[in-house]
Amino acid sequence: MLNHLKQHFGSRRTGGHGGLDIARHIGPGLLVTVGFIDPGNWASNMAAGSQFGYALLWIVTLSTIMLIVLQHNAAHLGIATGTCLAEATTHYLPRIVGRAVLASAYLATIATAMAEVLGGAIALQMLFGLPVRAGCVIVAAVSMAMLMTSSYKRAEQWIIAFVGVVGLSFLAELALVKVDWPQAASSWITPSMPTGSAAIIVSVLGAVVMPHNLFSALRGHPIHALRRPRRAGYRRASAL
Repeated sequence: MLNHLKQHFGSRRTGGHGGLDIARHIGPGLLVTVGFIDPGNWASNMAAGSQFGYALLWIVTLSTIMLIVLQHNAAHLGIATGTCLAEATTHYLPRIVGRAVLASAYLATIATAMAEVLGGAIALQMLFGLPVRAGCVIVAAVSMAMLMTSSYKRAEQWIIAFVGVVGLSFLAELALVKVDWPQAASSWITPSMPTGSAAIIVSVLGAVVMPHNLFSALRGHPIHALRRPRRAGYRRASAL
């Protein structure tokens, strides 16, 4: 059975970029993905749905297209230069401009990290009755411990597990609710701005595009790495 799968999806039939080969190298893409799965995103989207129904689904479509374009360009920067957006900002922009850009990214990272820590603390309170302050300390301590281990593979495995649980949970919830699919499909492509929705639209846009996540986009090898098509192909697959 395994040989059959390798024959049809392995590298021999697909020029070295088969599904089984690529699957082992998409970890960085999942690490970027987790940046879009946080309590702030959920709060923005739930507020949009609870207040305006399907009317604001179009902003999810628009912001997703913007996200794909921006993240794709950031990933290509990493593939071509071997640097992330933060490093490229330092190398190629005037010092004053580069410092201003990095300062804004740093402040955005702090602001979003506060939402992550608070969201984890609220989850611990709901599950175990822990005070929010104690939960914040626990979440921050666990996060720091994972970062200080400097084990990329270990962090990748934990994050993939968390993303999988979240994804399955949303699929289960989707099966429990009654979705008006025709109206939802229409709202995906029909712009509308109900009264009082401007702030929610901005928050959904920011929650999907996540500008600070561009600074954690995939880093590649320098342009001469394109001589090694397998490595370059894996980087592109991870970007997708």
